[in-house]
Amino acid sequence: MKRFHALHAIFILVFILSACAGGISNESKSLEKDLAASQSTDATGQAEFRTKDLKENRKLIWTADLEFQVKNVDQSTRAITKLSEKYDGFVSNMELIHSNYKISNTISIRVPNKKFQSLVNAIKGESLFMDRANISSNDVTEEYVDIESRLKTKREVRDRYVQILNTKTGSVEDILSAEEAIRVITEEIEVQEGRLRYLSNQVELSTVTLTMYQRVKHTDAPERYEKSYGEEASDSFAMGWSAIKVFFLVLIRIWPILLMGLIALLAWKGKTWWKRFISKK
Repeated sequence: MKRFHALHAIFILVFILSACAGGISNESKSLEKDLAASQSTDATGQAEFRTKDLKENRKLIWTADLEFQVKNVDQSTRAITKLSEKYDGFVSNMELIHSNYKISNTISIRVPNKKFQSLVNAIKGESLFMDRANISSNDVTEEYVDIESRLKTKREVRDRYVQILNTKTGSVEDILSAEEAIRVITEEIEVQEGRLRYLSNQVELSTVTLTMYQRVKHTDAPERYEKSYGEEASDSFAMGWSAIKVFFLVLIRIWPILLMGLIALLAWKGKTWWKRFISKK
């Protein structure tokens, strides 16, 4: 009887250890199924959620493209800069161009979404003649809601993986598998969060791009400047003097070579001179 109880206890112990070792693997497989299922959430529930959110809070990216004539580009530039500050916006880019017949300035302004239309109307007041005024919006509400929904699901799955690692024990292979799953999900979350931040920035701050121009009397391009004879003579004299200075500087740098050459010449000529001197005697 005692031997039977001992065998029974050993069997129960082995069963418990086997269950613990396979716990993390089984739960990981369960989470993998949950994650796969989250990619294709129930269509009816998603439709109801999206419809409700679309009605309550639409996400619109507003842009305006304006081109108009002004009396004075410099004065209008200062006025429009002040208008952007008045409506809590800021100038993000500016490009001033001069040509033979007009002066133009292209300005990009970021302004809060709620004050976008007010700023556009105020800018129109600066124009003498409006060439172009294009105002458009891009509805990103559905994409915004989809990203938020997917982020919520992925964060929940990641938290459950982390909880399993903290509370369960298993083989090294199972632990590494769970850690790899956490890494992959975290990277996906970071990508989605980056896209969500970009959309939020575009929705919160609208963009106004305007090109204003001022017509001026046509003028030909300036003629090529030609130097007078006196200026050319002066430049030539200066260049000649510079050449002389360079020549003497080169001589100073190679004086050892010149000295050795002079000594060799004197030695060679000295023999001839000495022979002539002896023959005369």
